[in-house]
Amino acid sequence: MQYTIKQLADLVGISTRTLRYYDQINLLKPATISEAGYRLYGPQQVQRLRQIMTYRALDFSLADIATILTKKPDQLTADLNQQLLHLQHQAQQLQLTIEAVQQQILINQGVSQMTDQEQFEIFKQQQLATNEKQFGAEVRNKYSEPEISAANQKYAQLSVEQFTVMQQTEQQLIELLKTTLANSETIIANQATIYQLHKQWLTYTWPNYSTAAHRGLADMYLADERFTSYYDERAGKGATQILRDSIYAATQ
Repeated sequence: MQYTIKQLADLVGISTRTLRYYDQINLLKPATISEAGYRLYGPQQVQRLRQIMTYRALDFSLADIATILTKKPDQLTADLNQQLLHLQHQAQQLQLTIEAVQQQILINQGVSQMTDQEQFEIFKQQQLATNEKQFGAEVRNKYSEPEISAANQKYAQLSVEQFTVMQQTEQQLIELLKTTLANSETIIANQATIYQLHKQWLTYTWPNYSTAAHRGLADMYLADERFTSYYDERAGKGATQILRDSIYAATQ
């Protein structure tokens, strides 16, 4: 079966102008041109358009989609499976946030109360949702979905005692970075301790530690200003650079 440009546009719910543009940039060419000069599309073009729309829904640019569609079917499937895992995780985090809001409404109305443990569990889930919103895309460019899911699961399973020690460890790191910034002569002497504190902090969420992954994380801290500001705003400008240098020095 063949479709005119209007028929195909109506079939999938997009404009004929969009289809003309896809033809212009060689993203979706018609199967043939009729004697009257009309674009005609066949089953292969319909399938490709469905693929294009799927990736557009995932916020890929048209240029990226053109590159993606040159991949072999097995690789396309593997990539989409990764995207599906990511979407499922986002859906889970959104559902947890919805439940937290619903619970808070009941508490405000005096209908329900939560134990400290229940509030702690909700807090952890909200923190995961916040981290996903702020840094999810960047983290997924560096780590696989299974690695991220495992880290999130480990964080979600932290006890109150473990979470408290994790927070204390991070605060010790921040204080040491402040001290080091205030006295540049102590940088080399403090590098090993800075590294150990950061490593200890990571082990509360990282299922498996490696120096390569630790270095990669340190590089990402400097590559993205949002990550850089996390330490620079808490310990002072330049703290992230000292942290990165300490990690590299200790893992040579």
